[in-house]
Amino acid sequence: MKIRIKIKTLLLIVAGTVVMTACKTTKTVENSPKPVVVKDNTPKFINVTAKLNVNVKTQSDNINVDGKLYMRYNEMIRITVVPYGIMEAARLEFTPQGVLLIDRINRQYVKARYEEVPFLKKYNLNFQSLQQRFWNEYPKERISLDVGAAVLDIKLSKINNDATWDASMTSVSSRYKAVSATELMSKFGGF
Repeated sequence: MKIRIKIKTLLLIVAGTVVMTACKTTKTVENSPKPVVVKDNTPKFINVTAKLNVNVKTQSDNINVDGKLYMRYNEMIRITVVPYGIMEAARLEFTPQGVLLIDRINRQYVKARYEEVPFLKKYNLNFQSLQQRFWNEYPKERISLDVGAAVLDIKLSKINNDATWDASMTSVSSRYKAVSATELMSKFGGF
C-alpha cells in the first residue's frame, strides 16, 4: 500500500510538472529591425528676425556694420545694412528664384539669378545652400561665411519669431539704376 501511495504521489508530481510546463508560454527573441527615425529638418520657427553685426574681413580691410536679418523658411533671406544705425545703406534679398542687391547710397541695384552674380557663382552659393547655412547656425547666434575675398562673421542678437514683415521681393524705385552684378560688386571690394 505504501508503494502504491508513493507511486500515486510520484505520478501526481510528474503529471503536475508536465501540466505546469505545458501551460508555460515561450518567448522567442526576434531581431526585428528598429524603426528608422527621420530627423525633422523643419526649423522651430518659420520666421526669424534678428539684429546683426557683420564683421567683413578682407586682405586689406576689417569693416564692421550693423543691420537686420529677416528670414522666412523656404521663401526669403533678407539682410539690411544700416551703418551707425542711421539709414539703410544696402539690402540683399535671397529667394529661391534669384537675388536682389540694392545699393541705396548710389541708387543702383542688381536683380539676377544666382549664376549671374560672380561671387555667388564662384562659391557655388544658391538659395538652398544659404538657407541651410543661415537656418542651421542662427540658434548659435553666429554665422560665418567665407566668400574667398572676404569672411563675413555675423553676430546675431534679439532673435525672435516675427511674422509681420513682408516676405515679397522689394520693389525698386525708378530712380535707381539697374547695373550688372560685376559693376555693383566692384564697388564693394570686387567679391
